[in-house]
Amino acid sequence: MRRRQAELGSCHPDTLAARHQWAVFTGEAGDAQAASTAFAALAIDTTAALRPEHTDTLAARHQQAYFTGESGEIYTAIRQLRALLDDRLRLEGPDHPQVLAVRRSLIWFSSLHGDLAEAGRQLQHLLTDAQRSLGPDDPHPLAIRSTHAAFAARAGRTNDATAAFTQLVTDRSRVLGHEHPHAIHSRLQRAQVLIAAGHSEEAREELTRTLNDAQHVLEPGHRHIGLARSMLDGLQRP
Repeated sequence: MRRRQAELGSCHPDTLAARHQWAVFTGEAGDAQAASTAFAALAIDTTAALRPEHTDTLAARHQQAYFTGESGEIYTAIRQLRALLDDRLRLEGPDHPQVLAVRRSLIWFSSLHGDLAEAGRQLQHLLTDAQRSLGPDDPHPLAIRSTHAAFAARAGRTNDATAAFTQLVTDRSRVLGHEHPHAIHSRLQRAQVLIAAGHSEEAREELTRTLNDAQHVLEPGHRHIGLARSMLDGLQRP
């Protein structure tokens, strides 16, 4: 990113692409506030360099809203996502994958300060739309199913959540591979539900296998590895 800024300038398309990836990794490494700030600046520059309707501008706005929510500014994130959804619907239509992705983000953050049951109903409608337009094995419907399972876990429906995550692990492993980060995330979420349901030994075995697989394919500081270790440590404490 720094090399491209020095050689090409901060608003060259190649520099903007590098800035986008740097901001994503900054957020994934745990600094949501820094990522939100970086994407806010990136959205301004992509708007100027590539125009407001460009896909890279819209992507930067989505990431800005996501990391704004992850940093704790839920209502600001919701406002940003609603504005983005309006623009994406106008430009891309209701069946575009990124429109579906924005709807999922909006449902997720709205659920944090709203009616979880209503959010679940909205998510089911979204899943129906996504499977109709993209098919059941596309990453977007799989991501929506992950959110749906997380809603069940938050509502205390551990049996439903366990079944949903078990099937999601199977499907994501089949479509993406057993060691894909999304499959690993689903395996970790399943282990969390097992712990909540009191199945500590099964969760320990699942976490041990998942941690071993994650260490083969992910960088040492990846959040999935950190979560697996934290959960294992929690099970080992008396």
